Amino acid sequence: MDATRLNGQRSTGGGLVGTVVAVLLVAGLYVGGEWFVTQDVKAGLTELLSEGRSQQVEIAAVGMDGWLLSGRRTGSAVVLTPTGERVPVEFSLTGNPVTGATIDVKGEERLRLMLRELFGTLR
Repeated sequence: MDATRLNGQRSTGGGLVGTVVAVLLVAGLYVGGEWFVTQDVKAGLTELLSEGRSQQVEIAAVGMDGWLLSGRRTGSAVVLTPTGERVPVEFSLTGNPVTGATIDVKGEERLRLMLRELFGTLR
């Protein structure tokens, strides 16, 4: 007896439903992974850029190029200073948050933020 026959009729379409579910599952995992990496980068940049400052900066947006599983990614973030200015900052991410990631901000970017904080308070 054929296992795919039910009352003399052949059952079809189960493979298509399974494929759609699998594609949706993989897409959901990828989007969730990107969100997790973005949140980790936001937290890391906030900590890194607030280091040695009297006031903490806030990261408004993060954009990265490359794939989720890339070993090295570059990107830019919009930093909100305590005075309300929006300053773009470029960074690079090496590794991933699960196994350990290193975020590097260009030296001039940190200096530019420090100068904005210093001269923003002197006005």
